[in-house]
Amino acid sequence: MEDTRIVFDELKALMGKTDAASAARRDELAAWINAHKDEPYVREAYAAFMAEGLAGIEADVKRLRQQIDGQYDLLPIAYIARKYFGKSRSWLYQRINGNSVRGKVYTLSDEQKAVFNEAVQDIAKAIGSVRLS
Repeated sequence: MEDTRIVFDELKALMGKTDAASAARRDELAAWINAHKDEPYVREAYAAFMAEGLAGIEADVKRLRQQIDGQYDLLPIAYIARKYFGKSRSWLYQRINGNSVRGKVYTLSDEQKAVFNEAVQDIAKAIGSVRLS
């Protein structure tokens, strides 16, 4: 039972990381969970892990919406998506709004949040330097 908590704690720490080592370790942990999925305490831990993850996603989306409320229309989402992520506007909208796509809820990872914050700061600097002569 202690092993189960350790597995889910480690899995939680790896969520949102995109490096190869983290992805490989997540796959190992997923295989362990799958191998033990019929054990009641693993099922309970999995349900709690997913509920906690969804609550975190909902809180992140709510916080992000509050931060950009009223300014959302000012952000050049298509530009940010293309220049900073190499993705489409809809890809970024889905993550900002926490939309469900093909049954999975997508949000920005911690790394992607840092990129988004950098993009907004770059745009703010660029706009701040504009002056009419």
